Amino acid sequence: MSYLVNFVILCLSYLYGSFSTARIVTKSFRSLDIYKVGTGLADTENIYTNISKPMGVLVGALDAAKAYLFLLVVEMLLRLIDHTGAIRGIAPLLQPYILLLYGVGMLIGHCLPFTNNFRGGRGIFTYMGFVAYFIFYPTLITAFIAWVLVIRFHQIRFSQYLIVILPVVLYQILYPIIPAFRKELPPYFVAIMLGVAVLMAVLNIIVSKKLGEI
Repeated sequence: MSYLVNFVILCLSYLYGSFSTARIVTKSFRSLDIYKVGTGLADTENIYTNISKPMGVLVGALDAAKAYLFLLVVEMLLRLIDHTGAIRGIAPLLQPYILLLYGVGMLIGHCLPFTNNFRGGRGIFTYMGFVAYFIFYPTLITAFIAWVLVIRFHQIRFSQYLIVILPVVLYQILYPIIPAFRKELPPYFVAIMLGVAVLMAVLNIIVSKKLGEI
């Protein structure tokens, strides 16, 4: 039964990631079709660069919150089911590496959504919210550094690369000396996140190819 529940949640993760915050916000506030504006990508960078900086910040924040809250709700529901004993074998699904899998499902949904012929955004802020669920403080520090780079030096693309890599690097460096970082995570968490970073690179190559950048 746990395998079936895991499969259902993974599918829901993909479907959840497929619904574009960028499309909803631009349509609601500006009556715009985001797929016909700028680069045609339903992502924060396109909105920030070609429509409105405040709206871009809003969409980025919503994408991050969307990913974080999804994992929070899923974990809470699984714990409730496990506590009540309504479904046997739920406990293994509460393992961090399984929750990481749901985050990956959201990323794939965001970058390759079935709702728009598998043409989505780059998933940077979805990734940020997903990673923040596991290592909040390193992600928060990274978000601040990325914000400074964008506002002060206009380094949008470099900031995106930083968001993908730096949280895990900070976690690895600061884990031994800061108690707040010592969450219950798999011993191979860093290796998993490096794998997710590679996945992000592959997804972004696919997105760029669909956009005609490569």
